[in-house]
Amino acid sequence: MASIEYSLFRAKFIKSPQLSLFDENLTPKDLFLFTLSEKPFGELRKGNIWHIGNIESFSDTTGYFAVGRTTNSTIEKFDDMSGNFVEEELEESPYTHCVFDAEIGLIGIAKKTSLAPTSINIAERIKDLFSQSKIIKENHITVEIQPIPDPEGFLKALVSAYQVSSFTAFFRGPNPFDADEHFQKPLSVYLSAANGEKGKAQIQGDDLNRKVLQDVTRSTAATGNEASARIKKSESQKSITIHLKGDPVKRRYDEEEHKPKRVLADLINLYHRIRYDERS
Repeated sequence: MASIEYSLFRAKFIKSPQLSLFDENLTPKDLFLFTLSEKPFGELRKGNIWHIGNIESFSDTTGYFAVGRTTNSTIEKFDDMSGNFVEEELEESPYTHCVFDAEIGLIGIAKKTSLAPTSINIAERIKDLFSQSKIIKENHITVEIQPIPDPEGFLKALVSAYQVSSFTAFFRGPNPFDADEHFQKPLSVYLSAANGEKGKAQIQGDDLNRKVLQDVTRSTAATGNEASARIKKSESQKSITIHLKGDPVKRRYDEEEHKPKRVLADLINLYHRIRYDERS
């Protein structure tokens, strides 16, 4: 049976330190919903016009949209009426499914290789479309759509390690409401004030506090960022570096039973497992 594979991403709308010309009180949720409602489109590559459409609301902050591109191609065919070979212009418009929760900033993107090689490529095009919307431009907003990796393997290695001597985490500008208090929130505000785009911070010690590192790891993953740690698996082994990065966490669904509203509920539960270690 054919299946549909969704990957989980975090959308962030980062405000410029410059004063907005429109409405500086807009929240990330507002920006997400207003941007979608514009149904942005654009020629992101020569001959390829990308669109957002088919928007459906599940609630005030959740729903579905489709993203795709239109291209013109020429096919050669035989015309029975004239008895000649002819060329015919053909428009193709492959698209894929997306579900979203604007309150959290989550987007689940269904993979479709006829549209783009990976879901990360599709996320880049969605980011480009969002960035072209009127409300984003008027408010000097930087849009990011980052993959949410599964932190479980990294966390297991961290917790079971004999020693953790250093921990490095990456961060971007302020936005996610659920960023941890120790690391993501203060440093992302500092980054924004300095007009920076991204940064990293490293801490070192004889053996770092696992509880704090677990919280920062989950926050880092849930906000679409990366981390690494220097650990010893046992007293006698040499230190190694482990990484939290890579592909977004995925869920697969039978195509015949594909219900976007159920997919979104499942992906929201998956997000809560990653961020708060909550399991439904």
